[in-house]
Formats: sequence, C-alpha cells, structure tokens
Amino acid sequence: MKRITGIFLLGAALASCSLAGKFRKSEFTYTEGTIEQSIPILIPKGYTSEKTEVDSSGNTILTYRYKDNSIFYIAHLADTSVQLQPFIESQNIPRVALQTGAWVFKGIDREDLFWREIRNQTIWTGYRFVPSETEARFDSATNYVA
Repeated sequence: MKRITGIFLLGAALASCSLAGKFRKSEFTYTEGTIEQSIPILIPKGYTSEKTEVDSSGNTILTYRYKDNSIFYIAHLADTSVQLQPFIESQNIPRVALQTGAWVFKGIDREDLFWREIRNQTIWTGYRFVPSETEARFDSATNYVA
C-alpha cells in the first residue's frame, strides 16, 4: 500500500512539473510546392492574438502576439532571402544546432529584451521582445521545432 501511495505522489509531482502548464501543442501547416505539410509545434501560453500570413512568394508565417508585446513565430519560407528579424547577420555569429544542423541566432535588444531565430532550411522559428522572466519558455518552444 505504501508503494502504491508513493508511486501516486511521484506521478502527481511529475505532472505538476510538465510542460503542459506553460505551452499549448498545435500544428503549423504550410504548402511545399503543391503538397500540404504539417509539423507539431509548442506555443508559449498567454498569447492574445494568432495570425497566419501567406504572401505571393509562397512564404507562410504564423505569428503569436502577447500582452507584454512579445512575439513568437514560425515560418515556412519559399524565399529565404526574406528577413523576419531586424538584425544584421554579419554582426551576429550563429551557432549550429548539432542535432539538426540549424543556424541559431540570439541576442538582446536596446531595451534588454531577448530575441532569437532558428533557421532550419526553409522552416524558421523565433521570438522578439521577450523579457528575461519568460526567455526560457520561448527558448523551449523554438527548440521544439528545431
């Protein structure tokens, strides 16, 4: 009986530490050529708006906005010359994500808010205007996609 109670308490403790409370699972759907594709994504909870844009080049950008002005996005870029973040690539040395080969850019803006962008071939994900208190949550969401 003690063993069952211990397992129950351990399960309850682990459940409270799960990602479910801070994220919402969803899918990002885009068109690659003529084929519709979907990939699983995690979105930091608390967003106030969600918007999908598809431009004439075939770029699909899904953006989430938060009440503190933070922005989380994921994009499929048919035209990878598009710039989603206003940073100068030559002044921001990317690191390479060893498991996927994606390029990871990260920095802090003039207001001490974090930004990050991960570029994995044609799928780019990132965030802007994120305060230090929620940076780890946004990092986890971008890492999930990469």
